[in-house]
Amino acid sequence: MPCLLPCWNAIPTSGQPFLDLAGRSRGTTLKEVRGQTPHRGAGHRGSIDIELHLTDGSLLLVENKIDPGYSVTRSGDPQPDRYVASIAALQSVGISADSVLLAPEIYLRASRYAHRFDHRMSYESLRSSTSGAHLALLDAAILQASTPYDPEPNPNSAAFFAEYDLFVRQHFPMLVTKLNPNGNGVRPSGSHAIYFDVPRTLRTWADLPRPRMSLQCRDSAAPSASVKIMLGGWAARAGQIAVPTDLSDVGGYIRAAGRSLGLVMDTPQLDTQMPLAAQFPSVEEGLEAARRLAVWWNQDAAQPRS
Repeated sequence: MPCLLPCWNAIPTSGQPFLDLAGRSRGTTLKEVRGQTPHRGAGHRGSIDIELHLTDGSLLLVENKIDPGYSVTRSGDPQPDRYVASIAALQSVGISADSVLLAPEIYLRASRYAHRFDHRMSYESLRSSTSGAHLALLDAAILQASTPYDPEPNPNSAAFFAEYDLFVRQHFPMLVTKLNPNGNGVRPSGSHAIYFDVPRTLRTWADLPRPRMSLQCRDSAAPSASVKIMLGGWAARAGQIAVPTDLSDVGGYIRAAGRSLGLVMDTPQLDTQMPLAAQFPSVEEGLEAARRLAVWWNQDAAQPRS
């Protein structure tokens, strides 16, 4: 994703058209640009994309988006809330500050969280004051933009995944699930995958790609739901690598998974719209398969074969 930080020098009059759109009075100019500065709100982690220091002493905190959804910290803190907290923290010590969501018009129209920012500014509004390579970058970003992923909350899905994470922590502590990618515990109806935190679950092997690991509650692209360890870029090797005996001994096999080589174990299908308690045997069977697969990977995946 291109970043607009290098483009600020190309904006005429030290960014004046941008400052006008952000509601700054004439005579106020851009003093300093900083990238990836920490958020100010107490207990809020993550970074501010672009921080503009103005000659009147005020700040503009800019979140620069093209097409991805909002990020979430490990504590479940969604991105728009972090900007709200940073503005409040700065204002509490007497610093005038506003937040700006800078994105293509299609993103601004579609995002349900754009109102959390003080100003919404489109890439298109900056085209007339930009030229050359910087204009080409803006146009490429506008072309790349698509409707942002703001998941429609589904309470049944949210309850299922929250209960699943708790079950893993209580009964399979050697498997560490990744954080919910959406803020405030939101899960949409289309969520069917549990992703594992690889650095805390799997070891790395010097001669193998860094793995990814997930468990599909259901998989419309495969005969069965499954848990997989995936090796990126190795899909073509799926038909060339013999299944190690110790992998097949624990119920595993090899197949392509998109562009990855999948080390796979079939698991029972789970219904994310049903309470977890009604599916405990299937949940446990799937996690036991995941445990066996992780143990095999950590002990034997890169061992020499006779």
